[in-house]
Amino acid sequence: MSIIEEMLARINPFLFWKKNFPLANLTTFKLGGPADFYVEPQNPEEFQALIELCQREGLPWFILGSGANILISDKGVSGMTLATKRLRTFSLTEDRLTLGAGWEVDEVASQCQQLGLRCLDFAAGMPSSVGGAVWMNARCYDHEVSSIFVEAKVLSPQGLTTHPYHRDEWDYKVSPFQGRNLVILEATFQLTQDEPQKILQEMEFYRNDRTQKGHYRAPCAGSIFKNNRSFGKPSGAIIDQVGLKGLQVGGARVSDWHANIIINTGLASASDVRNLIQLVKERVYDSTGFLLEEEVLYVGDWD
Repeated sequence: MSIIEEMLARINPFLFWKKNFPLANLTTFKLGGPADFYVEPQNPEEFQALIELCQREGLPWFILGSGANILISDKGVSGMTLATKRLRTFSLTEDRLTLGAGWEVDEVASQCQQLGLRCLDFAAGMPSSVGGAVWMNARCYDHEVSSIFVEAKVLSPQGLTTHPYHRDEWDYKVSPFQGRNLVILEATFQLTQDEPQKILQEMEFYRNDRTQKGHYRAPCAGSIFKNNRSFGKPSGAIIDQVGLKGLQVGGARVSDWHANIIINTGLASASDVRNLIQLVKERVYDSTGFLLEEEVLYVGDWD
């Protein structure tokens, strides 16, 4: 038994962890290689102990939520992959809701809707964890997470802290948690009351719209590129205008129904997807002068 395995057992003998664990089925692309170590901590204390272990042993660590908006390398992820899926605290007050980062936003929206409360209802149907939605400042249907965000409990190498909302730290698909070595453990949101049936109708519209746009037809990460308002059109319309629907590299394909969605046809590698993304960027730039910016994040050991 390695020293890492010994230390995992000391942290909690019942801790769920696996070595060389395949990650592909934990992502919406259904792609990517294995994690050196895959661990599912159950609480902030275990997260803290695991990050301290990584620091002592010089291991890199990666936080995995719902596996949306990421493309994991075919080689996999070195070090330790820490999944947030077991962080599912739920604390409701009159006008605020505090959630563990592992909740799915669609689950939260449904539970609140039944109580006549709005919280992440605009993200109904989005395949994202609460932690991931906060990290990305998820935006859809003219709403974004920052509009209801109050504060988050985060863990960094320096320990546990609470990070409150500051308007100047947020922007389109930007949050203050990006580019920092930390874990979002919990997030608190502002609630508003409304008629349950009205909230449900809006949520069903969002879910149906995602279905009609083909977000669930094949393994994908939803929109590949951010929209840039200065370009005058959404990225999907620009890619379509250049005639790139159906463009394929290996088993990765620009979908025939929405040009800002790249799908795994079932035969793709992660490298196929990344090469296709780069090809789309090049052709759009050559044709229009617009440089598209990826929304999807590249994770793991890429050349």
